[in-house]
Amino acid sequence: MIGRKIRCLFVLALFVLPAMLVFAQGKPKVKRVKLPDFKERQDLKAIFFDNPQTRLDGPRQINTVPMQTGSPTNLAGTTDGKEGGASVGAWASLISNVTLEDEIKATKLEVDKVVGVPGKFKGGDYQSARLYFSTLAAMFGVIAEYDGDVRWKKQALGARDAFGKVAANCKVGTDASYNESKLRKADLEDLVGGASPDLKPNPDDFTWGKLIDRSPVMQRLEIALNERLKPWTADATTFEDNVEKVFHEAEIVAALSEMLLKPEMEDGEDEDYMNFSNSMKAAAREIADAVKLNDADRASKAVGEISKACTECHEYYRA
Repeated sequence: MIGRKIRCLFVLALFVLPAMLVFAQGKPKVKRVKLPDFKERQDLKAIFFDNPQTRLDGPRQINTVPMQTGSPTNLAGTTDGKEGGASVGAWASLISNVTLEDEIKATKLEVDKVVGVPGKFKGGDYQSARLYFSTLAAMFGVIAEYDGDVRWKKQALGARDAFGKVAANCKVGTDASYNESKLRKADLEDLVGGASPDLKPNPDDFTWGKLIDRSPVMQRLEIALNERLKPWTADATTFEDNVEKVFHEAEIVAALSEMLLKPEMEDGEDEDYMNFSNSMKAAAREIADAVKLNDADRASKAVGEISKACTECHEYYRA
């Protein structure tokens, strides 16, 4: 026993203690080459510029179309010949695949909050559920017509029609609407999680007017404008802190404005209504451009144009 202890102490002294000593002394310093200094290199002045923008000619061109992969866009804007189908390139110029996916994921979190307790649902949460399911129906409707690669393209038609149906049924808070909402909540969880629930599409009966009511679309627009875009563009610092969120909401407003222009939507073919919707869409795209240029003042002015279009539209039609 004593001999074993002695051997252990010997190993400790021979190997462990020297290693600890080396570690305690720290790592040896490594000599590094000094960084070059180009400040005094006059021969480089014609190659590199302090401010490259001063060397550019003409106004800056802004690409408002999100970068897409997959099938090429038809720049002529021809339609695919389907009833209610968007022009090729129309949706991709208004909303990116990233915004579509983020909006669906964010809306799922809201659905989780309001579809849980039957009593709360029937006591008022069904109204919020109608908004969220309508938003989902709208987003999957865009995905179904989207030109380019986007998540859930194969499941979009079935998801569009299923969420549109449950949104219509959530006009009232009943056991039936709650039970259907629970099923669609589970389907949404599967979709976001990567599964493919069995959702049967009904494309022969599709129009945008049948898919979503104008009221929940207006609710989502009011959230975008009053709860998000206005406070997030109130000053330059707040704008910079929320620039990605501003871009997201701008694309949502642009896409929803396009939906309101569909002929089968309520007042979709009314000339004055179309002018208001087009003004809102143009201002939303202006916000997206401002984000790309990091121009807080330009974004704020464009938000003001959206607010103006909304106010004038409401006053006109209420009168």
